[in-house]
Amino acid sequence: MYILKVLVEHPIARLDMTFDYLSNHYVEPGCRVKIRFGHQHIVGYVDDIEESMKTKEQLEKESGFTYHFIQDVIDEKPLLNQELEELSHFLSKQTLSPRMACLQCMLPPQLKPASQKHTGIKYERYVHFIQDIPLKTAKQQAALEYIKKHDDLSLNNYPFSLTILNNIEKQGAIEIIKKEVYRDPYLHDEIIEKEYPLTPQQQRVVHDILNAYDHYETFLLHGVTGSGKTEVYLHLSRFVIAHQKTVLMLVPEIALTPMMVQAFKRRFGKEVAILHSKLSEGERYDEYRRIVAKDVKIVVGARSAVFAPLENIGLIIIDEEHDASYKQESPPRYLTSQIARKRGQYHHCPVILGSATPSLESYSRALKGIYHLCELPERINQNELPEIELIDMVEEMKHRRYGPLCQKMEEAIEDRLAKKEQVMLLLNKRGYSTFLKCQDCQSVIKCPHCDVTLTYHKESQSLKCHYCHYSQEATMICPQCHGHHMKMIGTGTQKIEEYIQSRFLNARIIRYDVDSTSRKGVHEKLLEQFENQEADILLGTQMIAKGLHFENVTFVGVINADISLNIPDFRANERTFQLLEQVSGRSGRGKKKGSVMIQTYNPDHFVLQCVQHHDYHKFYQEEMKLRQLAHYPPYCYLVSILIQGKNENEVAQSARDIKVYLQKQLNHVAILGPAPSMIYKLNDDYRQRLTLKIVETKNLYPVLERMNDFYKKRKVNVICDFHPYTMI
Repeated sequence: MYILKVLVEHPIARLDMTFDYLSNHYVEPGCRVKIRFGHQHIVGYVDDIEESMKTKEQLEKESGFTYHFIQDVIDEKPLLNQELEELSHFLSKQTLSPRMACLQCMLPPQLKPASQKHTGIKYERYVHFIQDIPLKTAKQQAALEYIKKHDDLSLNNYPFSLTILNNIEKQGAIEIIKKEVYRDPYLHDEIIEKEYPLTPQQQRVVHDILNAYDHYETFLLHGVTGSGKTEVYLHLSRFVIAHQKTVLMLVPEIALTPMMVQAFKRRFGKEVAILHSKLSEGERYDEYRRIVAKDVKIVVGARSAVFAPLENIGLIIIDEEHDASYKQESPPRYLTSQIARKRGQYHHCPVILGSATPSLESYSRALKGIYHLCELPERINQNELPEIELIDMVEEMKHRRYGPLCQKMEEAIEDRLAKKEQVMLLLNKRGYSTFLKCQDCQSVIKCPHCDVTLTYHKESQSLKCHYCHYSQEATMICPQCHGHHMKMIGTGTQKIEEYIQSRFLNARIIRYDVDSTSRKGVHEKLLEQFENQEADILLGTQMIAKGLHFENVTFVGVINADISLNIPDFRANERTFQLLEQVSGRSGRGKKKGSVMIQTYNPDHFVLQCVQHHDYHKFYQEEMKLRQLAHYPPYCYLVSILIQGKNENEVAQSARDIKVYLQKQLNHVAILGPAPSMIYKLNDDYRQRLTLKIVETKNLYPVLERMNDFYKKRKVNVICDFHPYTMI
């Protein structure tokens, strides 16, 4: 008899332990089993196994517990290889997350230890020729002749009825076989593009990285927009594949995936697998199985692809390494670059962090020599970076111009439309209006579950919460005073789209935001339309700011540069610089010179001045002074402790108790708070936050683990977030 140590499928703190089950047969650790848990029938994950010579009755008598046998074994082989199994333990300890949460984030939906049903393996029927024999009818004979010439085709590809084929099979001339087939999310598998020659600067970068080919080292590739970082990735990947190793290529956004996929597919064809959340369950499952079967050499994907089950990895690339989407905001709250470096150490391979606007933490490490700094300071073909003009919207208002676009920007758009050139416009606010406000009592309509205003969406005539997804029908009657003087405040992409369409009557406009790209395949379709010049203006949120390459775009306009600048977050300056510099880089990437206009109420702000001159180094120096003064990263590590629950008083008291505990245990750590979170109420939970500024991490994890253990079975939920990227 065997005692199985089983993790249950529920990834919550109070169940973060193994439970003992019995089996008459050996089950490999890493396999899923069906178990009875209380009154439920759920799925568990075998973490360990012990052989026992005792009977069930003896075990129960000794322990005083009732033992259950497992109901069934789901997997024949372990789900994870040794590397990923070890990584799940590392991730659980580093993020103080339930181990089950770590396992579930590593696996596609079909393989997660979970009870819900999923899409399974896809099969197609194929016709296989066996022998040439006389058949009953002329039609059957003609069909057999065709099958002889076109053997092993899918049943769907034969120009005959299923009845004829079934009759031929009954006579023994053919066999209809069921075969497993992969769902292919991208059908462009042909290798249709040759390699482009590298510039001397690109050659130098490739040479530096290949010098570290057989050992772990982290490289920061700082290349201006349009400097050819993607071509560097492709050349390095070719080298790695030629040496019988694999490549892990990460991009931050699903929106960027199509272009990066296209670049790799055109170069490497079917050797590329794709992993991101916009794939169907079946497509994601099949891509995962292709990787496990070692049918691919390269994986391209978003954040969760860092756990792709590749073996013998020779290169890991994180493009746009600065992007906030590389931080997982739900358990386990991991930082993708940390996981990538851990895998790089395991496989003894280089890790490349690429960006035109590196994070301050990464660039400071590169200057200290912790990372190897590689730079591409010029665009390929000596194309100039676009000229940037800052438009002072205060001056516009003085001249009684209150429209969303200044006069100069409208004239620039008209000019580009007349020249048959394309325009990109950025407004990092989706929806139609930011909120509805009553002119009588001055109240605003807020989400009943979150401490935020509801955003008006004109297309659906609804008010939506962008945090909990609550939605209600739009009303022009105040719910407080029942007045009829509701006013739409603020501007979103839907409102700008409407304005542009009325201002430029013949312009073809594509709106590219979360709302317009929610359906499967729409990302690729809209970008392809714009690339084929089936539209003149691409209007979008930050989704359009990076990774896109359109040679006919010669003008980029930023409608409100101050949105991200005014957020109460120590990263606000950095995020604003990155966003504006990245979107500016979309202009003038072809043979035609590009230009950029940025509308702002703060034209003298040092961030905007650095953007105007494409001066990352000046921005880095100025922002580092502020970070040092306020003692923020990279001068310390941050840990955010979020205390949340349904009872407001319990949350506040727990936050105060935790601060007292931490002050006693960590006297060398600066503790900010407790204070209400930026969004105090979210999904009906009240939220308080403590922020720890840490230089020395000694004793930190044991102290936080004890705190976590104390609150596991209490109504208040305590969440530790290491290296937080957002404080909402």
